[in-house]
Amino acid sequence: MSRKNCPSCNKSQPSDARFCPDCGAPMSKKKAAVAGAAKPSKSSMRDTLVIVAAIVVVGGGFLLYKSSQTPPPPPVAQDPPHQGMEGMEALADMPTDYGSLIAVGNQTMDQGNFAVAAESYRRALAINGESPDLRTDYGACLHGMGLPHRAIEEFHTVIDEHPEHRIANYNLGIVYFSQNVADSARFYFEKYLTVDPNGGAAAQAKSYLEKLGG
Repeated sequence: MSRKNCPSCNKSQPSDARFCPDCGAPMSKKKAAVAGAAKPSKSSMRDTLVIVAAIVVVGGGFLLYKSSQTPPPPPVAQDPPHQGMEGMEALADMPTDYGSLIAVGNQTMDQGNFAVAAESYRRALAINGESPDLRTDYGACLHGMGLPHRAIEEFHTVIDEHPEHRIANYNLGIVYFSQNVADSARFYFEKYLTVDPNGGAAAQAKSYLEKLGG
């Protein structure tokens, strides 16, 4: 039988011996090394766990970030429907010339159909936006549709160019009164009475001022 020396004590041993019977050392250093590499130390296992934990934390953070960036579902509309929406199907047949648009606007406004009237006036203003009376009527329709802030914008546009416009001032008082903005309502009712103390809306303006305590 062939023999080989123990790599540890150098004593001769049978070639098929796995361990030296004299010192107990393994007969092959190479096999021992490989076995050691195949089984990670506690330190290397701990490092592996730390890396895995880090991946989980980073991955979880990414998911949280992505979740926070997901847009919420659109809110349910809470605004009341616009008033005077009858006849909107007729918009396709609306005239295109300035005078006819104003005529349609006047007719539908008198009928309380504020949406069609507003669209008629809007199209007329797109052709010629110089008339303060037309823009004032447009603002009145917006208010009638339940769009007070848009109405205020239009009335202020008129007053910026025509500070003494009677109806624009009076209408601003009405809209601010409806929004419980007392100081602004009082200011524009008083301005209307200054511009047109005997006008057709003078009695109403005074009545509103009494309600406002002015």
